[in-house]
Amino acid sequence: MKRTFIAVKIIPGEKMKAIYNHFREDLSREKIKWVDIRSMHITLCFLGETRKEIIPQMKQEISETVRIFPPIVLNFHGCGVFRNIRDPKVIWIGLKRNGIFSNLKKNLDESLRPFGFVPEKREFKPHLTLARVKWIRNISTLEDLLQEYKDEQVQDSRINEVIFYESILKQEGPEYIPLLTAKLDGLAK
Repeated sequence: MKRTFIAVKIIPGEKMKAIYNHFREDLSREKIKWVDIRSMHITLCFLGETRKEIIPQMKQEISETVRIFPPIVLNFHGCGVFRNIRDPKVIWIGLKRNGIFSNLKKNLDESLRPFGFVPEKREFKPHLTLARVKWIRNISTLEDLLQEYKDEQVQDSRINEVIFYESILKQEGPEYIPLLTAKLDGLAK
């Protein structure tokens, strides 16, 4: 078994790095696990434990599903938290809605059903995770940061490929190994 997921890799620009560093500095006394800035990504499908013997067929299906889509420009905008401000679990940078990106997610979900992967029932809320919060004492600092960046235009990123990753959990943090890089080169709307 391999622990797998499908994602798009994000290369942070100067503004995104500055926001990440601002959060990290102002919240440095809190118990927070920061994402490695070199491995930032948006998860399209978390698959979890995947049987090794079906991975070759999955790679073929993912390639065929993805190739009909054109490159996509994602607009990163604003910051927030999951769960809620009183009990934050994830700090993120958001994305403006993008119909093509949402359709890519839906098509991938459907293409993986024959392999036994059932799409999540909750609404797809694409986001770029900055950190996972273990606990936080000074909620007001987090609130101030979120207020400062809530309407911030962060960056646009052109997505040309989708990556099927293996995730190996290690004490120092996860290691992501690409199993497949599938190009977006189609004309789907």
